[in-house]
Amino acid sequence: MRKLRRGGGAAVATLSLMLTVCAFTAPGRAPALPLGGPMVSAPGHAGPGLMLAGRNVVVHSLNWAGYAAARAGTAFRSVRAAFFVPYVDCTSTPGAYSSHWAGLDGLGSSSVEQVGVAAGCAGSRPQYYAWYEMYPKPVSGVFAVQAGNAIVVSVYYLAQHRRFVLTLRDLTTGRHFSRSAKCAAKMCTRSSAEVISEAPSDTSGNILPLANYRAASFSGVTVTSAAGHRGGLVSRWWSTYQIIGVGQSSRQVTQQPTSLLRGQAFTNYWRREN
Repeated sequence: MRKLRRGGGAAVATLSLMLTVCAFTAPGRAPALPLGGPMVSAPGHAGPGLMLAGRNVVVHSLNWAGYAAARAGTAFRSVRAAFFVPYVDCTSTPGAYSSHWAGLDGLGSSSVEQVGVAAGCAGSRPQYYAWYEMYPKPVSGVFAVQAGNAIVVSVYYLAQHRRFVLTLRDLTTGRHFSRSAKCAAKMCTRSSAEVISEAPSDTSGNILPLANYRAASFSGVTVTSAAGHRGGLVSRWWSTYQIIGVGQSSRQVTQQPTSLLRGQAFTNYWRREN
């Protein structure tokens, strides 16, 4: 997820939002989608770097919701997850956006290697696209998907080639893609693995309104460390971070993950701010 940056004034923020909407509605091809980036911790809450290693902890974020695996000194090789493309209710949240993905890095680091789907609202019209991103490079839209389609995503690090392989398969239609890419930052430490629903950002780094995606259900989550330890989001080899999404101004909960089922399945629920 992109770090939140202040500045530029209301006019610039409005222009950035308009450009984002125009890009999202580009006809005939996968659009330039809103941006992802590292987790933005909610003010007044401890960030993941302050948590004690070995504990299962809860953190609050302005853009992420879901679960992450991390522990000091542990690097991750891969993450995999399955989910259904959530339906967005654009009548209640026009011009809003959401992304749902799995990836490496971003929990307390400045890079993210991620792949997933966007479920957003071009005005009051829902749009759904598959994408990948090697943050801080821009997100790349690949092809359109449909709400309700079954999706499997994975990010795998090939140590011998120092490259990441990002793969998405739409099990409903059979369409798929795989991209191989080098780290886009000065360093990709692979210090976390996560499965996330996100409020993405515009080109100025401002977190955009979160689309009403109702519920995003993830299952079959598998995490592998560089040392070869394999498990779900819960394991004796790493800590588990439950990430709750909150609004920027209200600090009210906007995205609530359920408890983990066998360490491999959970649902993120969208919640309206009062």
